[in-house]
Formats: sequence, structure tokens, C-alpha cells
Amino acid sequence: MAKITNDLKRIQRISSVLTRAIENCFSNAEISCLLCKFEYEEFTFELSSTVFDYTDINIDVSDKSSEKCMSRSIKELLGQTNKIIKELEGDEKELRRDLKEYGQAFSESPAVILSSVQMFKQIIESIKV
Repeated sequence: MAKITNDLKRIQRISSVLTRAIENCFSNAEISCLLCKFEYEEFTFELSSTVFDYTDINIDVSDKSSEKCMSRSIKELLGQTNKIIKELEGDEKELRRDLKEYGQAFSESPAVILSSVQMFKQIIESIKV
């Protein structure tokens, strides 16, 4: 029982780091679900958050091992973060093309948001399970 409690505390510490990272990297972020539990001999980690306009992060991982549960959660979170970065980089390239071709931009630069997502990614990558 003590091992389960310690493993659950470890997951909760990591979830706390992730929560603070979301709140500090994204000014208007809303965390709608954060769940760490041990039930039916499995550890579960769930996180749902809107980090900025129409961009969500959703993690839902369960495993018998707390270490594997958090490793998979972080891996999934990194994958979603990388996808967001690629989309923002594409938007930035399109903006630069518009500036070059038309002399004006038809959308706002995502550079500030891109910087925030990259900072968030660095925090995630530094987490040791």
C-alpha cells in the first residue's frame, strides 16, 4: 500500500508541474480536467486544457506501472505539443509569404504563441519520471 501511495504522490507532483507550466506559459489557459488516480490496479492520468484559441491538450493514459503511465503521458503530451508547434510554424511561414507577396499580412503573427509553446515543450522535456 505504501508503494501505491508513493507512486500516486509522484504522479501528483508531475501533474502539479504540468499545471503550473500550462498556467505560466499560456495566459488564457483553462484546465478543465486534471485527474490522478489508482483504481482497479491501474494508475490513471488525465489532463484536458484549452491552452489558447481552439487549441486543446488532451491526455488520458492508464497503466499498471506509475512510471510507465507518466512516461506515456509525457510522450503523448510532447507529441501534441510538437503538432501545435508545426501548425504555428506553418502559419508563420504563410504570414511571411503574404508579407513578401502582398506587402501586408492577412492574419496576426503567431510568433508570441509559438514562443510560449516552445517554452512549454522545454519544461515538459525537462521532467524526469
